[in-house]
Amino acid sequence: MTVYKTAREEILKDWQANLQDFASEHEFPVEATESLQDALEIIGADDRLYAIFRTWEENYWKDPDMDYQTLWATLEALDGTDGISKYTLELLFIIGISRRTRELYEEQGISMEIFHDSMADMHWKLLECHKMYGIWGTFVIEWFPWWFRLKRFALGRLQFELTTFGSEYEKEGLILHKDSPVINVHIPSCGPLDPEAFKASYAKAAEFYREEFQDQPLVFVCNSWLLFPAHKEILPEHSNIRAFLSDYDVYETNEDNGDLWRIYYGAEEKGFENLPENTGLERAYKKWLVDGHMAGYARGVYLYRPE
Repeated sequence: MTVYKTAREEILKDWQANLQDFASEHEFPVEATESLQDALEIIGADDRLYAIFRTWEENYWKDPDMDYQTLWATLEALDGTDGISKYTLELLFIIGISRRTRELYEEQGISMEIFHDSMADMHWKLLECHKMYGIWGTFVIEWFPWWFRLKRFALGRLQFELTTFGSEYEKEGLILHKDSPVINVHIPSCGPLDPEAFKASYAKAAEFYREEFQDQPLVFVCNSWLLFPAHKEILPEHSNIRAFLSDYDVYETNEDNGDLWRIYYGAEEKGFENLPENTGLERAYKKWLVDGHMAGYARGVYLYRPE
C-alpha cells in the first residue's frame, strides 16, 4: 500500500495530477475538467476545506469501510463554501480517493479493465448532474460507497453487486428466500442498451461471481424504471428497453413519476405538454403521459441460463 503523504504541497500535487489523469482517462468534457481543477485549487488553498478532505482521505486509506454517512453530511454542510457546490465537492472527493481504490483492486487481483469500467460511473454521474443542475459534480453521492468498498463492479455494459434477495419468491421451480444470494443489476446512463452488450455483461457477471453460487441457481434481480411492464404499450416491439425487460419475471410494480428525470432531466417539472421530443423514447413517453398515464418502476427476477 502506498503510504499516505503528509506534506501539504505533495498532497496538493497528488490531487491535481490524479484529477488530470482521471479526467483524461474517462474523457471528461474540457469545460468539466477545467471547472473541477479550479475548484480543487480553491480547496487546496482553504485551510478548512483542505483539512476536511485530507482527514477523510486518510480515513479511507486506513479503512475503505469508513463512516460514509458522516462524510456525506460533512460535505453537504459545506455547500457553497468559497463558491463551490456540494455536488462538486463530493465528486472531487471520490475522484481523489480513487487512487487508493486502484491499489485495492490490484491487491485483490481484480483487473484494471474492471477498475476502469467501474470508475467510469463517475463520468456518467458527472454528465447527469450537469444536465440536471448545470453543475459539474454529482447529486447522488449516497450511491458511491459500494464502489469504494469494492462491493459493486461494472462488468461490461451493466453494473452488479452481490446481495441477498430480501423477500420471498417462488415460480416455476425457482425458490428464493430473504437470505438467498442474488446479483443486483444496475444500468448506467452511458448510451444505448444494446442486447448483445447486456447479454455479454450477464455472462461476465456469471463468471465473476461463479464461486459465490456453486450449485445454487444464479439469479439476477433488478429494481428499475426500465422494468416497468407498461413499456410493452409505450415502446415499439423492437425497443432495446423491451428486450432488456423480456429477461425478467416482474413480481412487483409501482406507478410513480419520480424517475422521469432519467429521461427528461428536469423538463418534466414544466408540464407534460412541454416535454421535448428529441428522441424516440422522449416522444413515446410524452404521448403516454399526456394521455393521462403514470410512469413507474418494477422489481424483477432473471434466472440466468448460459446460452
